[in-house]
Amino acid sequence: MTKSRGGALLLLIGTFVLGGLLGGTLTSWGERRSHGQHRDRPRPTYVERLGQDLNLTPEQREQIQEVLDRHQPAMDSLWAQMRPAFESERQAIRQEVNTLLTPEQQAKYAAILQRQDSLRRAGQERNRNGRP
Repeated sequence: MTKSRGGALLLLIGTFVLGGLLGGTLTSWGERRSHGQHRDRPRPTYVERLGQDLNLTPEQREQIQEVLDRHQPAMDSLWAQMRPAFESERQAIRQEVNTLLTPEQQAKYAAILQRQDSLRRAGQERNRNGRP
């Protein structure tokens, strides 16, 4: 009887471990597929997101866009003042993280940062508050 209890316990543990591994693998695979599908679609603008979330009328969307356009020069001015300090801090973080990585990880990290920077530049070029 002890042999069958031990065998049953091992079977139960094995099933649990196998289920966890299979579930984790399928979840990871599904997330990668999901992210890949969204990558090619342009991100909605702020006004588009508000329009969807708040069920805005076309008139409200236009009025909100006008508010954003009116305030854009002040926002640009503030960002121009803050950007150097922000970029300096970002570079300090990146350098510090880089020192913690192996050479192989550093190469991957550099590729990740290059992609992030490229996506950020593309987003900035695409629009400012939904306007080209």
